Amino acid sequence: MVQGETVRHNRRVAIAAGAIAVVLLLLVAGGCSKKQGAAPTSSTTAKGGLSAASSSLSTAAPDAKLLLVQTAQSVTSTSTPVWAYLFGSPSTNKTYLVYVSRGKSMGASQYGSAGLTKTQWQAVPGTDAWAVDSDAAYQKAVAASSLKNPSVYDMGMVTYAASSKTKAFTWYVSLRSGTTTATVEVDAKTGKATAK
Repeated sequence: MVQGETVRHNRRVAIAAGAIAVVLLLLVAGGCSKKQGAAPTSSTTAKGGLSAASSSLSTAAPDAKLLLVQTAQSVTSTSTPVWAYLFGSPSTNKTYLVYVSRGKSMGASQYGSAGLTKTQWQAVPGTDAWAVDSDAAYQKAVAASSLKNPSVYDMGMVTYAASSKTKAFTWYVSLRSGTTTATVEVDAKTGKATAK
């Protein structure tokens, strides 16, 4: 790579890593709600919607790899999680965003450039290591936190950590009740929950 291309590539990687960090920071610092939270049901879990999300990319990006999954908005006891999936295509180096509600995809839209190198794309894993679904992660987060009756929650997980500030296959769960917030990390491979 020539120096100018290297600088542009490094900027794209920094922007992608920054975007993931911002998304996770927003999960931790999100707003409040007055309704009592409930765990996602098995029909509306993140893994439950993965097939629908992947299928929506079968034509546009058949080689797409999952980079990030998160709740698209805060979840309360009266709301059903809408999941946002960010996929990347190694062949085009583009990202695609797919929203899934109640197991049905709302279609895919191109989100931008992934900014990953060929070597980085090779390091992006599949989802085989993802053992702990969002419903179990939520339950483990509540059990590990000081908030046993959260009114609202947000959660997200990356499969590929472009920076050392984010851990791959770790659920970042933000639980809130009034002005009190608890953040818990749940290992999506083992289920180990750590309050932060």
